[in-house]
Amino acid sequence: MMSIDARRSNRDRLVHEARRLFTDKGYADVSVDEVAAAAGLTKGAVYYQFKDKTDLFRAACAALLAEIGAALDRGVMGEVEHSVDEIVAGGDQWLDICEAPEVRRLLLVDGPSVLGVEGWNALLEPLGVGLIAHALDHLVEAGLLDADAVPALSHVLLGAFVQGALRIAASPDPQATGREVRHAIRLLTEGLTQRRVS
Repeated sequence: MMSIDARRSNRDRLVHEARRLFTDKGYADVSVDEVAAAAGLTKGAVYYQFKDKTDLFRAACAALLAEIGAALDRGVMGEVEHSVDEIVAGGDQWLDICEAPEVRRLLLVDGPSVLGVEGWNALLEPLGVGLIAHALDHLVEAGLLDADAVPALSHVLLGAFVQGALRIAASPDPQATGREVRHAIRLLTEGLTQRRVS
């Protein structure tokens, strides 16, 4: 019987190789056999760990999102004053991260089509909403925002950040589009504490 550590190691190897191959070639052009061979395992080992190729892709995206979450947490939550600037800085860092080829391909190009909008959102929302709600809670603590607004506002801001990243990824001029998106996000977030709206 295979130990839990060996199974985890095989799973980690498969996810690592899947991420690399999906980034280089795109989901449609990668086979389960290819991922297995790259990981030094059999096709049966893939199906022991994952239901199908889509499940493997979902795991690859989840691993990438975990790394992104840790980077955002390290880069923003402890470094920026607890104000609207924290949300702007987090949005800027998210957009910077989305320029990486792996993030662009897995999360912004293939993710929505492979996982469907519902499946894709199910991966993004826990991380994104959690980080944004945490930043908004700082505004609540400072008396700048009503606590009742945090749940809905977290989802609205996540939508702005994700749609902004998708717009940049699809643009023929990503740098110009990136400037436009960043400006729009600043306008949106700076309005959070202008006046309290009930």
